[in-house]
Amino acid sequence: MRLVKTFSKIVFLVLFLSFLVWSCSEDSTGPDDENGNQLGWAIGGGGSEYGTVLHTEDGGTTWIRQGDSLLFADVDFSDICIMDENNLLVVGGPQPNGNYSVFKSDDGGDTWTTSGSRELANLDYNGIFALDGNNVWIVGEQGSIYYSADAADSWTKLEVPAEYQQDLFLRIAAKSVDDIWVVGDQHVNDGYPIMLHTLDGGANWERLNPIEDLNVQGAENGHFLGIKVYGNSVWAIGGFGKFVIRSADNGANWENITGSGGNCDANDIFLLSETEAYMVADYGGIYSTNDAGVHWTEYYANTNNWVVGLAILDNINLWICGCPGGANEYSEIIYSPDAGTTWQNQSPQLLIDNPLISLYKIRFIGDD
Repeated sequence: MRLVKTFSKIVFLVLFLSFLVWSCSEDSTGPDDENGNQLGWAIGGGGSEYGTVLHTEDGGTTWIRQGDSLLFADVDFSDICIMDENNLLVVGGPQPNGNYSVFKSDDGGDTWTTSGSRELANLDYNGIFALDGNNVWIVGEQGSIYYSADAADSWTKLEVPAEYQQDLFLRIAAKSVDDIWVVGDQHVNDGYPIMLHTLDGGANWERLNPIEDLNVQGAENGHFLGIKVYGNSVWAIGGFGKFVIRSADNGANWENITGSGGNCDANDIFLLSETEAYMVADYGGIYSTNDAGVHWTEYYANTNNWVVGLAILDNINLWICGCPGGANEYSEIIYSPDAGTTWQNQSPQLLIDNPLISLYKIRFIGDD
């Protein structure tokens, strides 16, 4: 009789512990176990301090600040490129001493050095794109496009026609080393957002103006804030007046797939396929489409920030980052484990305590 009672207690204890473990896993504020060790980075401005680089090794449950306060002094980082778990690049505005801000890390962000080249000028660099572990491009003000074939150890300037050499380039994407897209602010000569395309690695550039051709309302005097390529599908986003345009034939023809409008910017876009995408915008805007923009689904992440950064893993794990633009008082990092249905705030205390820090981009290894 005593043995039966003892066995019953053991069984009850095992069942209780199993339930406790299950309950803890269900209440976790980070990604599930499968994605709990994902490596990610978020970047932005440091306010009155130094440029912000945040790093997570557990899918966003915890974040640490990386970088050197002297090397990153007074820098606002605008974009980041992850080539692998060790090799990273960040770009931003020039420092008060005039030095350009293109920095490289080969140890996962623990230490950083200036990506040196005699060709790089002291300019504001806004966008960066890596096709693979070697081929990298950066873009910035004064019509600047630089290309590296050796993982940012050296750079070559790609010349654009004189009429575009005063334009502000904001983002770049490449389908191959020959097929490259560049977008930016309004063209200095006509006020429409600038879009350039090359099929020969930058030897010749063609300007496209789908915004004017499509008569996108409110987009004149606006800007392109993102461009992404998936196969022959090219998507571009921007503002003023949120817009999304798409070409299914590598730029030959375009369509306006904006969906719901509004006087805000569409800030970042992530392509899952040629017809599936997520897009984020000001004032907490998060949208997805699975039919090339014919229909859009809107999500609610309980934020009124300008959502400016987006990363997606395995088509289901979503991270967004945003900076104050509405009622929110500090930048946020928010995570969804179920493709946008529910959201969990992952903002570290550093952001809460330092409301002047603005986050602009978030990336995870394997999110492209």
